[in-house]
Amino acid sequence: MAKNRATDEHKLWLFDMAHGDLSELDVVKGFIKFYALNGFTVWNVIDDIVFRTHYDPGKAKEILTTALESFSDNGTTGKDR
Repeated sequence: MAKNRATDEHKLWLFDMAHGDLSELDVVKGFIKFYALNGFTVWNVIDDIVFRTHYDPGKAKEILTTALESFSDNGTTGKDR
């Protein structure tokens, strides 16, 4: 089930993801829950970081795309193998 992005759970995921505090699997799960199931993309995550936070969007994009690429290549994330 898709989740509303205007929740404390979403804000916490965004903060933890942008600061590298989540496992790659948790990054992928959060992206699917808060973005993909709502029809949004990686760029919507970056927009949320740029316009709603003071976090580094470059670092966040790298963390997110690394986790997604690893998952799409292997069905697991690099840190979760």
